[in-house]
Amino acid sequence: MKRAPSRLLQRLDAAIKTAVPSSVQADCLRAERAGYLARMGRFDQVRTELAALHERYDPCPQAVISVWLNLVEGLLIHASDMGHGARDKISRAYALSVASGGVALRALSAAWLAHLDFLEAQTASMVRHLTEALSLTASEPEHHGARARAALVSAQGFHQAGRFDLALPWYVHAKQHANADGDDATVSALMHNMAWLKAHNLRQDELLGTLRASENEQALMSAQSAGYYDLLVGSDSLQAHVPMLRAKLLISNHEPAAALALFEAHLSKALREGMARLQADLLADQAWCRWQLGQHAQAREDALAAHASLNPDGLCDDRAFAHSRLAEVFAGLGEPAMAAQHTQWATTAWQGHTAFQANMLASLDQLPRAL
Repeated sequence: MKRAPSRLLQRLDAAIKTAVPSSVQADCLRAERAGYLARMGRFDQVRTELAALHERYDPCPQAVISVWLNLVEGLLIHASDMGHGARDKISRAYALSVASGGVALRALSAAWLAHLDFLEAQTASMVRHLTEALSLTASEPEHHGARARAALVSAQGFHQAGRFDLALPWYVHAKQHANADGDDATVSALMHNMAWLKAHNLRQDELLGTLRASENEQALMSAQSAGYYDLLVGSDSLQAHVPMLRAKLLISNHEPAAALALFEAHLSKALREGMARLQADLLADQAWCRWQLGQHAQAREDALAAHASLNPDGLCDDRAFAHSRLAEVFAGLGEPAMAAQHTQWATTAWQGHTAFQANMLASLDQLPRAL
């Protein structure tokens, strides 16, 4: 498939050519370009650019360049394997932008911190960072990067809380700003995250027995569309995530053979790409596939590995998914005691997740409705 040119990349390249060579302005543009490439998965190019900028500015630091360097390094870590070091770098970018009075970079850093807060279920911090990013850019609508990211995180929060009706205007706002900026990476992230959250809510319905087949088919199409879009725009970031998403939806669609093929091909890579937090959930799903296909010895092996990798301090929804699936697998394998224990743990985890969703919704109520 022929890759479409990025309007954002073309604009940055043109601006770099017209800027004074080796000036701070030109190097800010180079850093911004590197941040975009990091989000697109072009990691070697990013490292080369970062090394050049460090060589030039480490002997005589410039505040705005220091902000950009920390922000881009955080984005590189996040896009490559979703590592915890991303927060340290982006937090430093935020602190430096506050100290230097850089409103645009402060808003962008705050929006990315909100993104990390969402992933870590830090709801209060997420809303504070969203409010700051949106407030700082309220009279500066051309700050597309900050507003697109803040709107996307807001959409994800409402969506995870089970209120797609409230999420949709934020998704629209995020896409409008991303399109205005020619930012294919943000459009890709929007498609991926919307597909994941659709799947998240549908899997919850499936495990609780309320899933409708038509909804699952729509989610599968959304996942496939995200993968095709990445091929079109040339995104190489977190490549195993779409296959894992499709595998989960295929399970909900009762297609264990197709799902297992995806797990066997992509699970190891997915764990290296930042999905280790979901190891118990993913292994439990793989065990379900093997059990459904009559591979009982391998199913039990996967189920025990999932059981061993469960984190009792992990997020409620991660634990609820894993416990629910393991209860089903152990019951099918003729181990009622293990099944009963996981059923009990699943009930507690689902209750915790329901409370989390209510808190998320109440917290997001502080954000403006009209954008």
